[in-house]
Amino acid sequence: MENLPNKENGLLSSFHSFQERPVKERPRERLAFLGEKAMTDEELIALVFGSGATLPIARTLLDQAGGISGVRKLGFAELCRLPKIGPARASQLRAALELGRRSLLPEPLDGFLIKDPKDIAQLLQVELSLEEQESFHVFGLDARHRIRYRSIAAIGQIDRVHVASADIFRPLVREGMAAVLVAHNHPSGDPTPSPQDRMLTAQLKHAGLLLGIPLLDHIIVANKGHYSFLEQGSLE
Repeated sequence: MENLPNKENGLLSSFHSFQERPVKERPRERLAFLGEKAMTDEELIALVFGSGATLPIARTLLDQAGGISGVRKLGFAELCRLPKIGPARASQLRAALELGRRSLLPEPLDGFLIKDPKDIAQLLQVELSLEEQESFHVFGLDARHRIRYRSIAAIGQIDRVHVASADIFRPLVREGMAAVLVAHNHPSGDPTPSPQDRMLTAQLKHAGLLLGIPLLDHIIVANKGHYSFLEQGSLE
């Protein structure tokens, strides 16, 4: 049988070695041969910690946190208090989670042309839907409906945020904006507007008409989707 090229021989040898090693020592090889999508949550966390030997620690972490979504919600101090985590591993994990979050963020929205509510809703869903507090975002638009101004008007609690019309429109008047679009998130996961959301939208629409800065849409984003007052005909 003809010998394979050295590179292929080396790859096969490495693969056989990978198969013979104990499962707890294989995360790096599994990622190399199978890809990261084939990895379990505990294997990925073990790789963040630097070794397959930490698989039991990763497994305990996931059990106590209630899965990977629970791990994401744990703060630095909370992670440090878990068994065998400590400041070093807590730092590694928080850094990895933040890198993943940043990799999903859209490019800066300055100059973004809004043609349809779905355009901005899809971008904001990635950015805002996983936040643990409600935050109210204001987008000032020029005459062509390009974003020229952005601010966070208020940050609230897990289930509510208080914002006044004056806080929204004062900077828009100062910046000479032609229209406004507002958005906020629902940490509960359900984008359905509350009675308070509907009342605020009506107030903003009325204020926008008086000031000559019409409200184009109010979008609510959550991990289960989004709600657009314009799409639903609630701005008429």
